[in-house]
Amino acid sequence: MKQYVFFFELLILVLSGCSQIQPTQTPVPPPVPTRLGVGSTMISGKDSMLLVYVPAGRFTMGSDIYADEQPIHHVYLDAIWIDQTEVTVHMYSLCVEAGVCAEPVSTSSSTHPSYYGNVNFDNYPVIYVDWRMAKTYCEWAGRRLPTEAEWEKAARGTDGRKYPWGEEINCSLANYWGKEGGCVGDTTEVGSYLNGASVYGALDMAGNVWEWVSSLYQPYPYDSEDGRENPDSTDPRMVRGGSWFIHLNVHSSLRAGDKATSASEIVGFRCAVSATP
Repeated sequence: MKQYVFFFELLILVLSGCSQIQPTQTPVPPPVPTRLGVGSTMISGKDSMLLVYVPAGRFTMGSDIYADEQPIHHVYLDAIWIDQTEVTVHMYSLCVEAGVCAEPVSTSSSTHPSYYGNVNFDNYPVIYVDWRMAKTYCEWAGRRLPTEAEWEKAARGTDGRKYPWGEEINCSLANYWGKEGGCVGDTTEVGSYLNGASVYGALDMAGNVWEWVSSLYQPYPYDSEDGRENPDSTDPRMVRGGSWFIHLNVHSSLRAGDKATSASEIVGFRCAVSATP
């Protein structure tokens, strides 16, 4: 009887076209996309720069400290990634070695006769680069110069703070003049002032070196459609953030203009890139 039952079950399997029982597989859900927000970072594959995320939204631009920072107004910006620090000597040298960037117009700094090309300063901000040199580097790296508005938002956030970190400043928070003889008296290694980070994690946005941005030096209110973002103009461009040498207050709304062909020991740059939705 048992043998008969066995052959009957085998016949059923053959007739149903099943030669073996398939194991049950548990469906695997698709990966959950990473949600971008304050604190998100990514690394550039070109120069290994760490970029921080600045979400879309409105922020307060300008202040009543100096006339060219007025009127205070609100600007809406799309999300961007911005370099956490200024572009370094080593990073810039990669573009030079690739045959794309020109060498800085001087290889010294204010107090160091040997600066660019000296491994001891590889992690210091590159200096003696004019606006077009900075623009060329950012494009080589797959990024671009930030606009003046993007730079200011990355520096001060959306709450109108005076400095990237808050309302007071001293030599433990930034490399600026600060006291007789200055806090340092020359550039410092990028990322040296962790307590001076902006709300988005950007460093060195007050002092160290002025930073080229894409915008022309034009009065406020800021309007990206009024011609100030014309990449072909030869008019003066904006530098932001102040430097180790500046005797003014290096607050986040501070503005200055310089010839696009100017290159000095107190000006460097950082790059940015638009964030995909």
